[in-house]
Amino acid sequence: MARLALFDLDDNLLDRETAFRTWARHFIEFHNLSESSLETINRNDLEEDLPVFLLLEKLRAAFGLRTSVAELVDQFWAVYPTCFTVQDSTYDALTRLRLSGWKLGIVTNGPLTQWKKVEATNLTEYFDGFCISGEIGIRKPDVRIFNEAAKRCGAELDGWMIGDDAEADIVGGHEAGLQTIWFPRGQAWERDGMVRNAIALTIAEAVETILA
Repeated sequence: MARLALFDLDDNLLDRETAFRTWARHFIEFHNLSESSLETINRNDLEEDLPVFLLLEKLRAAFGLRTSVAELVDQFWAVYPTCFTVQDSTYDALTRLRLSGWKLGIVTNGPLTQWKKVEATNLTEYFDGFCISGEIGIRKPDVRIFNEAAKRCGAELDGWMIGDDAEADIVGGHEAGLQTIWFPRGQAWERDGMVRNAIALTIAEAVETILA
């Protein structure tokens, strides 16, 4: 059977931070807020990593908005997925890997709304299988999610895991018997005794490593 390359979604295939900033500017314009509001929005997201409805509940209170939290959540999911973009070099690298006989999968922690990001960026066309923790009730680094991802891709659990989370992606991938490529994203490696097989800064670099 074909070998397998599994990719994390946020901050790997997709740039979540840039997308969030794009959404924040839309939020400010839509609600006629001042430019200084951006700092408040970013602080709540980056420092607390809140679930969407809690983030919007806090922003509603902070800015005195009259729109209900439910309406804000609906507005968020109508706009936020469209804020994501994928570099042409990423699409090209994924295509090259697939044409080389590899099965490609996305394995990500998060709610079912992760699908909205995948669909908005047309990533469905580049992958053979998708595993979202909120859909199957198993989160990385649990080995079972990697097994399920391989099954959905129609491949053996033999290949690579590519991601930025040391515990979820690298430790989880290693324990599942996969080689690993770590996206440091400015982080220091703090896992003594745990070896990541390679480091990459882009999906294109990761694919070059896999094919080397």
